[in-house]
Parts: sequence; C-alpha cells; structure tokens
Amino acid sequence: MTAHLIARGYHVVAVDLPPFGYSERDVRARYDRRSQAARLRAVLAATSRLPAIVVAHSFGAGPATELALDDPTRVARLVLIDGALGELDPARPGGNALLRLPFIAQPLVAVTLTNPHAIGALSQSMLARKEAAAEWRETLRAPMRRPGTTAAYAAWLPSLLTADDGAPSRRKKALLRMKPAVRLIWGEADTITPIAQGLALSRLLRAPISRLPGVGHVPHIEDPTHFLPALDAALEEPTR
Repeated sequence: MTAHLIARGYHVVAVDLPPFGYSERDVRARYDRRSQAARLRAVLAATSRLPAIVVAHSFGAGPATELALDDPTRVARLVLIDGALGELDPARPGGNALLRLPFIAQPLVAVTLTNPHAIGALSQSMLARKEAAAEWRETLRAPMRRPGTTAAYAAWLPSLLTADDGAPSRRKKALLRMKPAVRLIWGEADTITPIAQGLALSRLLRAPISRLPGVGHVPHIEDPTHFLPALDAALEEPTR
C-alpha cells in the first residue's frame, strides 16, 4: 500500500503506534485512544504543515478518529479500513481489571499475540482468504523478537479490550460533529469488525463505504487488486 501511494505522488508517513512494530514503548503504558491520538498529532506536526489524509486500519481507527475529532484542522480526510471503533455509547465501563495484572496478562500474551508459532493461526483467523497469511507471516513475526515485546503487549492489552475509556470517538454525539470528510473501506467477510458495523458507521457519518466481497479484516493483504482502486477512490473522491 505504501509503495502504491508513493507511486501516485503522495508523501507517505507510515506509523507504528506503540507498542507495535519497531516503535518505542511507553513506560507508563499510555495506550488509550487519546494518548495514541496525541502521538499521531505529534507525527503530523513534525512531518507536514498541511492537513493530512489519515488512513487507519482496524484498532488504529480509534486513535485516528480521535485525532480527527480533536484537531480537525490537521485532518483533510479520514479513511477507515475495517475500523475497530467498538460499541458506541457503551453502557458499561468495560475492561477486565485482571488483565492489568502483569502476572496474568503476560503469560496470556506470551502464548497468543507474541508466540511465533501462533502467528500463522492468529493472522489466518482475521482473513477470509487464508492463503494470504503465508506471505506476511515473517513480517509479523520479526518485531516479536524485540526484547520486552510480551511485556509491552500485555500493558497494551487492556486498551484493546476496554469498552469505554472516555474517548469522544466512542460517542455517537461526538461522531456526528465530525468535520473532516470520512470514507470507509470494508471487507464483507470480516468476522472481527463485521460489515454491519461498517454500514452502521456509514449511516451515522453519512460516509461512502466501499464493500469488498469475499474479503476479511485485512483487505490490503487479502485482495490488493480490488483494495487499491477502492483506496484511490476514497482518497480522491470529491466531498459533497
């Protein structure tokens, strides 16, 4: 995707939000949406004076949406790919307090998220087109070899599973005030963030949605042939 966008003349800044990839870890484990949005804002401030098109996938949709709500002058357009915004207006505070205990969270992460032998099955579980996982398996495994990865992921895990951290991006009322234009791309066979969530978000934000048949949670890996034209359209489609 990055090479495709560069070839089309875009200045691309690809961000690994902590604690993923090769990013620095936060010793205070500030991985909630607003903290991650602040990191995105700092990246934009350091790389461009112009408003940016922000493209976010899966869990990254929360921080990106938070940024667009909090600092719309920085965001020219928001493109969400199978965005995991979670339940809106949650009735419960959510989050499992036990996962904040390292002696519980770290063994759990060690046998699942950072287990190199589980990466294949974990990545396949997100895809409708299972064969696409093989090509990316080593790319996903490589950062797991960094020292401290299991502890960092364990510190992040409560942020993934919380139902409500107070972020405006979890509230319909706040989303209705969204100023930047929004475009959605969604795999119709997504079992992580089902297409029903994308359609509901499309209606709420009055945002066009491109539906990719037979594609799961990671369209850019599963079906780049159809995903990339959908991305081009989302980036370039005139706003109404």
